[in-house]
Amino acid sequence: MAATEHYAYYPEGDFPQYLAYGFRPAFLLMAPYMVLSILLWAFHYAGYIPLGFIRDGMSWHIYEMLFGVGFLGMAAFIFTGAPELYPGTVPIVGNTLRNIFGLWIVGRVAFWAMDLITPYPAAVINIALYAWMTLLVIKPIFQDPAKRHVSIAYGFVAVQAAQIWFYLAVFGWVRTTPLEILKVSLGIFLVLIILSIRRVNIEAVNEILEHEGYEEIFFARPPAYNLTIFMIALFTALEFFFPQNRALGWIALGTASASLAILNDFIAYDETNILGKRLIRALMTVPVLIAVGYGLIGYNYLAGQPYYNGDLLHMLTSGAWTLSFYLVIIVITIVHTGRDIAKERKTWICIGVFLIILAACLRTASAFYPTYAMTLDVVSALVWSLPFLLYIKYTFKWLISPRADGIPG
Repeated sequence: MAATEHYAYYPEGDFPQYLAYGFRPAFLLMAPYMVLSILLWAFHYAGYIPLGFIRDGMSWHIYEMLFGVGFLGMAAFIFTGAPELYPGTVPIVGNTLRNIFGLWIVGRVAFWAMDLITPYPAAVINIALYAWMTLLVIKPIFQDPAKRHVSIAYGFVAVQAAQIWFYLAVFGWVRTTPLEILKVSLGIFLVLIILSIRRVNIEAVNEILEHEGYEEIFFARPPAYNLTIFMIALFTALEFFFPQNRALGWIALGTASASLAILNDFIAYDETNILGKRLIRALMTVPVLIAVGYGLIGYNYLAGQPYYNGDLLHMLTSGAWTLSFYLVIIVITIVHTGRDIAKERKTWICIGVFLIILAACLRTASAFYPTYAMTLDVVSALVWSLPFLLYIKYTFKWLISPRADGIPG
């Protein structure tokens, strides 16, 4: 859909540029917060920085990466995508964005101070935050006669349910531990990632092919994505109910195979070799990292768990989860600030992709070299933060400036 069409319902008024579209404040907050959170956690975990106001550092770290950062990614994706996916939807801008992202900041403060002021303020604020975001976008999704993207709405509801469950565990009202719930939450977020990257792949790859003069159209076919979603959900459920069952190894390997099947979309071309094209290679890497992560976990279960699964899991979190967020914020930033994605595939993006993969490998290596675990964790965090510092350096000026093509938003 042309930009002139999907911005046709842009509201009248004079809005600060950083509040002119949903992705702008989300990404202005996301990159610095990711860098701050990971560095604080790494140096705290290694014993260099005491965070005395946080008793359960592990839960704090995982929750903030999933639900803290995750909210910004979800909000940016749906606030930006809804007017494009559902013609007639009025973009959310101005004071509404200021209020919802202001509440996000309050939610972070409340969660960080949870052990000082009790968990109740954090629970109320963060649950209300996700509910507010969902209510802002739920109407056009369910009013669509074809229900084309209703799976995303169900994913949002699943994330909210997991968050409520997490706080019930924090309050001691359910027997499940917070860490168990956070592992389930990771599975839900991975499902949302698969749903999101399919849509991002379609937009980004076709923009690149069109710019380079190819007539072929890229299709992100549903079967492989749906199978991967099913396998991730199956593994997540079985791991929760039967955490030590060695059959999980086969399920994990099946999940890895399903994820690799997504790559078929990128090689089913007779005349166009898209595998070597910059940025497209990076988009292909997300399912590869998911496959490597589940492959390592599967091997570990079948081998009797000689390695710590928590370390191997970082191929999914530090690797696939992070790379998907990185690519989504780059694609959305380029496209929706009015720039040509084919022309903006700069070297710094490729460097960022390499650094994320390197950071994931270093962090996962802690499982195999426990003697050097602390060093590997700290170095991994430092490397992991660099791509987002590059993003800040090269794109923040776009996020606070008008669109390059003169269209509002």
